[in-house]
Amino acid sequence: MQNPKRWLLLGSWVVCVAASPALSQVITGTLYGTVVDPAGAAVPGASVRAAEESTGVVATATTDALGEFTLSGLPPGSYSVSIEASGFRTQRQVGLRLDAGQRVRLAFSLELGTVATTVEVQAVSPLVNAVNAEQRSNLEAEQLQELPVARRDWLSLVTLAPGISSTSGRVRLNGLPSAAFRITVDGTDSASDSEMPAVSMYQDFNLIKAVSLEAIEEVNLARGIASAETGATLSGNVNIITRRGTNQLHGSAFLLNQTENLNARNQFLLNKPGLVFNQFGGSLGGPAVRDKLFFFGVYEGYRLRGFQALSGQVPTQAFRERAVRAVPAYQAFFDLFPLPNTPTPPDAVTGLYRSAGSEKARDNHAVVRADYQARSNLLVTARYTRGRPFREIPRVATVNWRNWTGVTEVGTLGVTSIRPRWTLETRFGVNRNEVNRLDNIFKLGIAGIVGALGFSTAGETFFKEGTTWSVEQTIGTSVGRHAIRFGGILSRTLAGRENVEVPELTYADVEDFLANIPSRVQVTFGVRPYQLRKIDVGLFFQDDFKASRRLTLNLGIRYDYFSVPEERDGRLFNREGPFGMGPFLSADQIWRADRNNFSPRVGFAYALDEANRTIVRAGAGLFHSPIPLFGGVVDMVQNALDEPNRVIFSRADVLRIGEVLRYPVVNANVLPVVKGPQAVIGGTAMDPDIRQPLSYQWLLSAQRQFGSHFAFEAAYVGNRGASLMMIRAMNPPDRITGLRPNPRFATFRYRDGSESTNYNALQLTVRLRQSAGFAWNASYTWARAMSHTGEADLLLPGSPQDIWNVKADYGPADHDVRQRFVSDFSYELPLVQVAGGSRLGRLVLAGWQLSGVFTGQTGSPLTVSQPSGLESSRPDFVGGRAILSDSRRTLQYLDRNAFAAVPLGSASRLPLRPGTAGRNLLYGPGMWNVDLALAKGFDLGESKRLQIRLETFNALNHTNLAGVEVRINRSDFGRFTASRGARVAQVQARLAF
Repeated sequence: MQNPKRWLLLGSWVVCVAASPALSQVITGTLYGTVVDPAGAAVPGASVRAAEESTGVVATATTDALGEFTLSGLPPGSYSVSIEASGFRTQRQVGLRLDAGQRVRLAFSLELGTVATTVEVQAVSPLVNAVNAEQRSNLEAEQLQELPVARRDWLSLVTLAPGISSTSGRVRLNGLPSAAFRITVDGTDSASDSEMPAVSMYQDFNLIKAVSLEAIEEVNLARGIASAETGATLSGNVNIITRRGTNQLHGSAFLLNQTENLNARNQFLLNKPGLVFNQFGGSLGGPAVRDKLFFFGVYEGYRLRGFQALSGQVPTQAFRERAVRAVPAYQAFFDLFPLPNTPTPPDAVTGLYRSAGSEKARDNHAVVRADYQARSNLLVTARYTRGRPFREIPRVATVNWRNWTGVTEVGTLGVTSIRPRWTLETRFGVNRNEVNRLDNIFKLGIAGIVGALGFSTAGETFFKEGTTWSVEQTIGTSVGRHAIRFGGILSRTLAGRENVEVPELTYADVEDFLANIPSRVQVTFGVRPYQLRKIDVGLFFQDDFKASRRLTLNLGIRYDYFSVPEERDGRLFNREGPFGMGPFLSADQIWRADRNNFSPRVGFAYALDEANRTIVRAGAGLFHSPIPLFGGVVDMVQNALDEPNRVIFSRADVLRIGEVLRYPVVNANVLPVVKGPQAVIGGTAMDPDIRQPLSYQWLLSAQRQFGSHFAFEAAYVGNRGASLMMIRAMNPPDRITGLRPNPRFATFRYRDGSESTNYNALQLTVRLRQSAGFAWNASYTWARAMSHTGEADLLLPGSPQDIWNVKADYGPADHDVRQRFVSDFSYELPLVQVAGGSRLGRLVLAGWQLSGVFTGQTGSPLTVSQPSGLESSRPDFVGGRAILSDSRRTLQYLDRNAFAAVPLGSASRLPLRPGTAGRNLLYGPGMWNVDLALAKGFDLGESKRLQIRLETFNALNHTNLAGVEVRINRSDFGRFTASRGARVAQVQARLAF
C-alpha cells in the first residue's frame, strides 16, 4: 500500500456511506403500530406482514413486549397489513395508503379466536400526525388530475398548503429564502438550474416543471421541523414521486387546447391577443415480467404560437428628434422602440405603448421508469427524464426579443432492501441541464440605456450548463422502542457559464442625456467558458423514540460539509478585507471553509386520547444550506487577474476618461482602460469568512380528527434566518463630489452574510377527505416576514440605500403577505340519481364533477424608488395619505404629492443624501381569484374512462390590478400598469385505461 493515509480516508468514507442516510430526502414511509387484545393489554410476539397491493413488496416485523412494531423503508403505495398471533383471529386491513416520507401510527385490536379465521377491514389512514413535529403536505395524483391546473403546471398547486408561495419556479417555505429549498424527484436532486435550487429552468421559461404531470404519483412538501434526514436546505423539501408500472396494464392519452376565443380580454388591452396552445401526450405502464419487472413511460409535448401583452413607457417622437440632434449615436437605440400609441403631452419624454407581441414555445418531454422486484423484499428502481424546451418572447423594445433553448436530462437508480430488522435504501442520481439565452440587442451590437429616463432596455448572450451526481445510503432499524435511521450522501456539482452583456448606461436627467454624460456605466466583459466544481457531504442520525403509547420523541442530528468552490483553470478571484479592498486570495480558496454545520433537531408528538385523534406537536431545530453558485461565485470568475468580469464607472470617471465611456460604449474599447497593473479594480468580492446560511425554526401545533374524514390543525410557526446574503454596492461615488473614496477601486458588489430575517405565523388548516363524492381543504395564514433587503434571498438581494446603515432598511420583506386564505374542493355531482334506471339518462347525467380553487390575500409591499447612479436610491416621504382611495376608478394608486425627489448634487448628479421613504413603506392592493373546472366522465367499459374538462382561471373575470409603477421619475408614477390577468379557459380530453 503506497499511501496508507489515503486508503484510510477512503475506507472511512465508505464505512460512513455504507452505514448511514443522508443529506438525502425521504422517499419511503414508516408504519408504527400497537397490537392489543380485547382488554387493551399488549400482545407481544405477534407477526406483522405489510404487502404493497400493486407490486407485492413485502415487509415483516414482530411486536415487542409492549405490543409495538415498526416497519420502515416502505415504498409509497397502497398496503394490506396482516396481524397474526396465537389464540387470536388474524386481522387484515386493506387499502392503507402510505405516502413518501409519511409516518403513520395505527392501533390494532385483535379478537379472540383461531389464526385460521381472518377479520378483514378497510384501512383508513389517519388525518393527523401522531409521530413527529414535521409539517408535511401531500398532493396526490387525484388532486393533480381533478383540480384546475393551467397548462398542466403542477407547481401552481403547492401554494394550497399554508406558509408556501412560489415565484419564477422557486418555492418559498415559511418565509425563508426561495433559493434555499430542495427539489428532488424520487429522492435525488432534480434542480433545473445547476447554480441554484429551482423547479424550473433559469428564468422559468419551460412549462413542464421537473417532470410531466402525467408521471406524478404524489408531491410531498416537507417543512417545519423536518427530520435530520432532510438536509442541504434552510426551509424544506419538495419531493416528487413518479408513477410506476404494476401487474395491470394501464395508461392514458390526453390533449389540452387553449385559444383566445375562450378567453376574456385583458383589462389593459383593446383586443384579445391571438393564441394557439396545444399540449398533448400519454402514458403506458404494466408488467414486462409479471410479479418481477414493471415499466412505465410518459411523453408530453406542447406547441405555443400566440401573442403576449406588452405595456411600457417608450420615447416620444419629439424627444427622439431632440436627442438625436444632440447625439446622433442615439438613433440606433431609439430604433429599438415603437412610438407611444396612447395620448401623450407634446413635450413629454415618454409615452405609454400598449400592444401585443408574438410568442413561441415548444417542448418534447419524456419519462421512463422501470421497477424490478428481485425478491419480495428487494426492489430495484431506475428512471430517466428528458426535456428540450424552447421559448421566444417579445418586449416593448420590439426589436430586442429574447429566446431560450434548454436541455435537461435526469437519471435515478435506487435499491430498497427490507429485512426483518433492517431497511437499506441506496440511491444514485445524475442531473444535467443546459440553458442558452439570447437578447437580440446583443446581435445588433447596440449598447443599452437603463434607469432614470423612463425608458430602458439592454441585453446579453448567455449560456450555462451543469451536472450534479450523488450517491447516498440510508439505513433504518428498530431497537426496542427506538426507530432509528442514519446515513450519508456524497454529491458533486460541475457548473459553467459563458456570457457577455452589452454596456448599460444610466443618465441622471434629460440634461445629462442630451450632453451624453452618464452618471453610471456598467460594462460586463463576460468570461470565456469555465467550470466550477464543488463537493457536498452530509451525515445524519435520527431516533424516533416511542416513550409511551401516546408520546413519541424525535431526536436528530446531522452534519453537512459544503466545500469551497473551485474553478477548473484557477480563474476564481476574491479579495481579502476590509470589505473586499484588500489583496487577492488564492484561486482555490476564495473563502475559508465552514466546518461547523451541525444541525440538532428535537420534537415530540403527544396524543391526548387513546384513539390518537387529538395531537399536540412541538419542536425546534437548526438547518443549514450551501451558498448557491449563483450567489456571487459565478461573478468572481474572470479571464485573468487583471481582466474583470464587470466594472461600474461613475460620472466622474466618464468626465475623466472621456469618449470611450460616452454613448455608444463598446466593451472592446473599454477593456484597455481596466486592464493592467494601474487599472481600477472592479468585480464582485465576498467576505472570506462568510458562513453557510442557516435558520432556526420552531413550531407548536394542535391537531384534531373528527370521525374518519375531517381534521383541523392550528399551528404557530416561527423561524429566524441568519448568515444570509447581503450585497453592498461598495466604494460608491461621493454624493457631493462624485469621486470615490478609494480611487484604486471601482464601485463593486460586496457580498457578506449580514442579512437576517424573521418570520412568525399562525397557520390554520382544515381537511375534509372525500366523502359522498365531496372533498375540501382550506388554509389560512396570518404572518409577518421581516428583512433588511426585501427579497432576503441568497441570489441577488438589493443593496441597502446606505451601505453603512443597514439597520435603516429593516422592514417588511418583499413576500410579506399578512393574510392569505386558500381553499380547494372537488365534488362528484349526484345527477345520476335523477336518471333512475334510464340508460340514456345515466349516459348524460353520470360522471359530472365540479372542482375549484379560491385564493384571497392582502397586498404585497411596495418600495418607492428614485433611480440614480447609486443603487437602491429612494425619495423623501413628505407626509399625507400616500394611497389614493379611488384608485380602482382612476388607476392612480399612489399620490405623487406624498413624495419628493432628493435633490441632486451639481457635480455628482447623485442624490445628496438617502431618502426618508422607508423600504417597503407601503402595501399594494389585495387580490382574490377563483379557478373552476367542470368535467364529464364517460365509462367506456373494461376499465376505460374518457374525461372531458373545461377549466377556467380567474373564472369570474375579476380585475386584480397590479404593476404599480414605483419609480418617482416616471410620468406614470403611482399608476397601475397591469392586471393579474383576465379569464383564461382551456379544454382538455383525457382517456385512461
